[in-house]
Amino acid sequence: MNKQNGNASVAGSGVDCSKSPHEPVSSNRDQKTKGGGGGGARPKPVFFWTNLDVLKWLKRHCAELFPLYCHLFEQHDVVGRSLVRMTDNNLERLGISDAVHRDEIWREILKLKLKCDILELRDMQNKSANLAAN
Repeated sequence: MNKQNGNASVAGSGVDCSKSPHEPVSSNRDQKTKGGGGGGARPKPVFFWTNLDVLKWLKRHCAELFPLYCHLFEQHDVVGRSLVRMTDNNLERLGISDAVHRDEIWREILKLKLKCDILELRDMQNKSANLAAN
């Protein structure tokens, strides 16, 4: 984490932990990875998320808590693989002592896990349907 002019930011990431959580979190790199056509490309799987991806997720889904805890997620280098394995105990050890805040973040992590599981099930169903058609 860099501190310049009193603002905390993740080095080279474009995510500023001191800015309002309601500001957009996209960067030039995001525009390149989303694709230009309307092809409906699936986003990067959570297991391949970098720490920057996790910080963007935190800012988008836990906007009120982002300014309080983004530095902890950055400091501990929380990546997608570790995010989806988090428990309430992990969040507490990370430094989130407020139980209400942990519950809110945990609820968002559970939603993310569920979304990932649904996508994986759909992929398995599509694969089975393709095999059966051949």
